[in-house]
Amino acid sequence: MSLIGAVSNSIAKFGGDVEVTQGGSTVKTRAIVEPIRYKNKIYIGGEQRSLGTLIRERYLYIGQPDVPLRANASVIESVGGKYIVKRCETYYIQDRPIYVWAIMVPFGARREDDYDAD
Repeated sequence: MSLIGAVSNSIAKFGGDVEVTQGGSTVKTRAIVEPIRYKNKIYIGGEQRSLGTLIRERYLYIGQPDVPLRANASVIESVGGKYIVKRCETYYIQDRPIYVWAIMVPFGARREDDYDAD
């Protein structure tokens, strides 16, 4: 089995059912969604707030490359909740897309750290 097939089969086997909504259309697919436990705030975009608390709610998405994602536009809904994509990239090997990964936050009202700094 090729590497591309192995990754695709792993996402299908270990992932869950998700709905990706963007631009008014919804696509059902399978993906792996789980909380990020690694606390490197520079990598995942967390910031130390003036009150001293760390924004920690970040989730990782790993899905098939045939469902492209867009930062601040794609909404992912799974059994665990509803999330909005904050950062995403497609992983390639020899110009072939293998999978899409994204960092997500819970979907809802904008929080203070979602606004641009003055």
